[in-house]
Amino acid sequence: MHICPLYLLNANADARDHMSNGKIVGTRLLWIFIGLILLLLVINSYYIYNLNEQVSQLEQAIKAVPNTGGSPFQDKIQRASYTITEKDMPIVAVSDDEIGMVGKMTLKLIPGSNDILINTNPFLEPDVQYAVKTAVTYAISRIPNYRYDKDFIFDVNATEAQLIGGESAGAAATILAIAGLENKGLKNDSVITGMINVDGTIGQIGSVLEKAKAVSDGGYKYFLVPEGQSEITYYERQVQRQSTDFGFDILKSKYVPKTLDLTKAAKDAWGLNIVEVKTIEDALPYFISN
Repeated sequence: MHICPLYLLNANADARDHMSNGKIVGTRLLWIFIGLILLLLVINSYYIYNLNEQVSQLEQAIKAVPNTGGSPFQDKIQRASYTITEKDMPIVAVSDDEIGMVGKMTLKLIPGSNDILINTNPFLEPDVQYAVKTAVTYAISRIPNYRYDKDFIFDVNATEAQLIGGESAGAAATILAIAGLENKGLKNDSVITGMINVDGTIGQIGSVLEKAKAVSDGGYKYFLVPEGQSEITYYERQVQRQSTDFGFDILKSKYVPKTLDLTKAAKDAWGLNIVEVKTIEDALPYFISN
C-alpha cells in the first residue's frame, strides 16, 4: 500500500487553487477587453451619427442658398475653364553661365477678382513676382474705372533655365498685360528687356550684350533696352613692358575702361536694331499692332 506524503497532497491542492485563480483572472481580463471593444463601438457610433447630422445640416444650408447659376465652387471651376483672352510674347534672359536665351511669356485672363498667378516651373525668385505685380498695376492704371473682375495667369517658359530671377522681364509683362486688358494684337519682330517702375518708366538691368546676341540669334529685328544702356562699359587688359637696369623687363598689366557702342556694333555684326526706351509708352508702338 502506497502512502502519499502530506506535503505532496498540499502541493497538489495549491496547484489546483492556482489554476482556478488563473482561470478567473483570464475570464475577467476577457470581459474587460470585450467591454472596451463595446465602449469603442458605442463612441464610434456616436461620432458617426454626429457627423451625419452635421452633413445633413450643411446640405440643408446649401439648398437654402439662392440659385445664382451654381455653387461658388462650381463658379470657380467655370471661371478657370473660361478664358477671356490669351497673349504671349518673347522674353530674354541669361543663364547661370552668362549665356543669353530667348523664352516666352504667356498671359491668360479669366473672370476673377484681380488675383495674379504665376507658373513656378521653372522656379521664380521673389523679384520676378514683384515685377509682374507692378506690371499688372501699371496696365490697370491705363483703364478708367477698371472693374477688377479678371484674374491674371502668367506662364514663363525658359527651357534652359532652372531658376528665373531679376526684374528684367517686368517691361515685357507690362506690355503683355496691356495687350490682354485692351485686347490688342502683338507684333512678333521685337524683344524688350528692362524692369518696370510703378510710374511706367523702364529701369536698367544687366547682361545687355549677352541678351542682344540671343535676340539676334532668334531672328528678331528690334531689341529694346532701357535708356542709357545702348553703350556698354567694359574693361580691357593692357600690358606694359618696362625695362630695368638689371637686364630684364618688368611686365605691368592694368585694366582700362572701354565703351562699346552696342547700337552700331549690333547693327554691323548682326543686323539687329538696338533701340533705347525710357517708358512703356515709348515701347508700345514696337509691340502693339493696330
